[in-house]
Amino acid sequence: MSWLTLQSLAKDIRYMKRQGKITLSVIPKHSTLNHATATGKFALVAPFRGPSEDCNVNNASSRDLADHANIPKKHQYYGSITSDIYVLLALVLFSTNDSSSLIIPSNHPATMKSYNLLKVLLVAASVAVDVKAVNKPAVRSSRIGRTSAGNTRKFIVEVEPNQGTTAVTRQLLMKPDRKRPLFQSFDCSDVFSGMVVETDTHNMDTLLQMEGVVNVWQAHKVAMPKVEFSESGPSSSIRNHSIHHWTGVDKLHAAGIRGKGSTVAIIDTGIDYTHKALGGCFGPGCKVKGGYDLVGADWETHNERMHPKQPDNDPMDYQGHGTHVAGIIAAKNEWLTGVAPEAELLIYKVFSDDPWETDEETIMQALCDAYNAGADVITSSIGQPNGWSDNPWAMLASRLVDKGVVVIASAGNEGEFGPFYSSSGAVGRGVLAVAAANVTTKPNANRIGEDLGPLPVYFTTWGPTNELLLKPDITAPGYMIMSTVLNQSYEELSGTSMSAPYIAGIAALFVGQYGGRAFNGAGFAKMLRDRIASSGTTLPFVNNRLMRKYKASPFQVGTGLVDAWKVLNYDTQLEYEPFSLMDTELFRPRWTFNITNTGGRAHEYSFKLEPQAGFNIYDPEYGVALLYAIEPKNIVPPVRLPHRVLIEPGETRELSVAFGLPDVDDDYLPLYSGKVLINSDHGEKLAIPYGETLAGAAYDTEKAFDNMFIVDPFVTDPDKDSAWSFNIDRDASDFIEIGGRTSYACDNLRWDIFEQGWSESLWTYPPRVGRHGFIGSATTMRDAEEFWFFDPTVNDPNDTLPFPLKQQSRGFHVFWWFGKLANGTRIAPGNYTMRFAALRPYGNPNISDHWDVMNSPTASSIQVLPYNGTRNSTLKYRAPKYQAPSLGKALPKS
Repeated sequence: MSWLTLQSLAKDIRYMKRQGKITLSVIPKHSTLNHATATGKFALVAPFRGPSEDCNVNNASSRDLADHANIPKKHQYYGSITSDIYVLLALVLFSTNDSSSLIIPSNHPATMKSYNLLKVLLVAASVAVDVKAVNKPAVRSSRIGRTSAGNTRKFIVEVEPNQGTTAVTRQLLMKPDRKRPLFQSFDCSDVFSGMVVETDTHNMDTLLQMEGVVNVWQAHKVAMPKVEFSESGPSSSIRNHSIHHWTGVDKLHAAGIRGKGSTVAIIDTGIDYTHKALGGCFGPGCKVKGGYDLVGADWETHNERMHPKQPDNDPMDYQGHGTHVAGIIAAKNEWLTGVAPEAELLIYKVFSDDPWETDEETIMQALCDAYNAGADVITSSIGQPNGWSDNPWAMLASRLVDKGVVVIASAGNEGEFGPFYSSSGAVGRGVLAVAAANVTTKPNANRIGEDLGPLPVYFTTWGPTNELLLKPDITAPGYMIMSTVLNQSYEELSGTSMSAPYIAGIAALFVGQYGGRAFNGAGFAKMLRDRIASSGTTLPFVNNRLMRKYKASPFQVGTGLVDAWKVLNYDTQLEYEPFSLMDTELFRPRWTFNITNTGGRAHEYSFKLEPQAGFNIYDPEYGVALLYAIEPKNIVPPVRLPHRVLIEPGETRELSVAFGLPDVDDDYLPLYSGKVLINSDHGEKLAIPYGETLAGAAYDTEKAFDNMFIVDPFVTDPDKDSAWSFNIDRDASDFIEIGGRTSYACDNLRWDIFEQGWSESLWTYPPRVGRHGFIGSATTMRDAEEFWFFDPTVNDPNDTLPFPLKQQSRGFHVFWWFGKLANGTRIAPGNYTMRFAALRPYGNPNISDHWDVMNSPTASSIQVLPYNGTRNSTLKYRAPKYQAPSLGKALPKS
């Protein structure tokens, strides 16, 4: 069972507890399950690994306990969950009435940190969902797998190219900082001029006001990719099985096309270049001809001042993910052949030797290094939910595409969250975002001799982007893929981490046959992107079950399963942008595209619409429906297609398509899509995808996203009568917590403090301290949402992030404010108005009505009590006396 849906539900459970809808009980360590009753609906019985010997509970005894509690077998889940908390055994019972009871046995409840506890709660909640891959084998979750990563205290700042970073650095140093600001410039030649800044006295508003600044983004951590391992391990039958016949790669190999002369750069955990199937050496003359370790062995994203980056020239992999990716592209031995076995590799290591996560700026520098080194193709199987094509990583990748570099990224493995969850590295314009297909299916036992054929895999992250652009672009094999790992070994892994390098291998085959950017110029990458993306073969629809009546949507699989033979051999060259029809308010009905006949004979082309599965994606509890809740339906838009056209050799014709709006109820957020099929009289078949969501006007109160918060955000601890001193040395709960679930991704989330009596009629953007009653923006403790409660033995209240927060994924968010403002000062005692607000999709931040503002009596007026007797509103922030151990580094997620 995947953790993806589980983590989404975790925050909802936390919210229900806050609202009093769930009660939490603790069973003593040696208790039996006599507390449980037959009213239990779902159960989790899972042993945990902890530092105590008596935490070793085997699955057999767990089953006995669950049976004793009269929990039906189908509602029991067993499995080892890695954790660093003291937990012996967890049993979660959801009663049939509205007031559920969660029973958690633990060595000591205070040691149960939220992230681990929430995972426990979620497994039980997800039993009813039962989201599975079709023909999915037994798998174990990767221990390094993560699905999300948080903000950092750093900012990525783009500056005017002709000014450089000196002027911005000088302005930053003019303002006192509790910690000296840290700066690091990008080395990205003619593509990106900018720097990374870590500061304690600035936020995005103030940085954007600096002279010479073009743009500012909050820098984010990026988690290790989540992959799934085959439980059985590599078998002899799999070793003798090639997947290349599904994609046409086998025919190219038979023709002697194997990628010779191409250079592919891989951004990942490094590579075990001693592996015999990868050439066994590193450096000039080897298959792995170069690369770089950008971070060193001991770098930690949470504590860079103590464990900084120590780059070196050796990208050796100590985890295995990057080695597996490399093998998919270029491995070669007597029984395993990569897609482009004669391609040369450049390796850029962006994770430390104990990999947990990296960050956006490191990935961006790796992209620049690969570009500077002359790579024809760059692939990264890394990402996290973001969904904005103007995030810095995606924007840089798009600029590299404009320079002629083919950039490929995994679509992500968060498919269970449903549409609108695109991954950060995959959403760039011109970047090939790759979904995953299962091509290992065996003939169905109920239909003798009938092969199921390729199927979409449930974990592929869905588009579109938050700007309603179509993603992903194409699908490749990504399920139970055999490739190289550490120690001269091989393993079957599943994930879009496997499908992205497959497409990179096909790109390498093309480069080896026809040359790359050096030969073809800057337009090469866009041309090859169009050839690959238009080659897809239609796939059936799959969520938690296979429904052949419907075709998989481009929002899940792009145009479908890649056909490498088409990519390298077709005369027909399309030039197009995917037909992203936008929504009702921004509807773009007319689209043009070009067809070029690159062959030696005339082609006559005909055109046909292929509607694919549509959906109503509105969900009152989640905003956007989760994958298991999506029910496909037929939604066909009116369309005017081109007439048949004859195109002579060497000729290019511009053609157009015009769409109309289908007759549907847009209150339910219908999402529809399909392909325009382009067929020649010589058997060439290509496709251009189209798609739209009928979200209606973004600010119409009858539409779903008028309320960015599914329910109004809550402020904790109402017993304080809206009064806080923020003195956690005296009272560890003396801080303000805000939590809430956003129904849609939020481009601008603000927590601002104003003078008492301030009202929305005074709103200006961006607010400036001292004007219109603005006191300053709040801060939040970094990674607050990963903890069940504030624990002074673990959490560091001084490790803060300043509001506003940009480009936040939809879902549940928790923020803890300890009284520090974004400019580094501490708020003075007094009475204030607090404004917590999310900008609606396509909103104008200057207009108050375009924000969804928290409506709470607590928010309208808060009182800050004296902390040390002063009322100086510009008092320098005083850190609490308590200093968290290990400089406040949070416990790793398990």
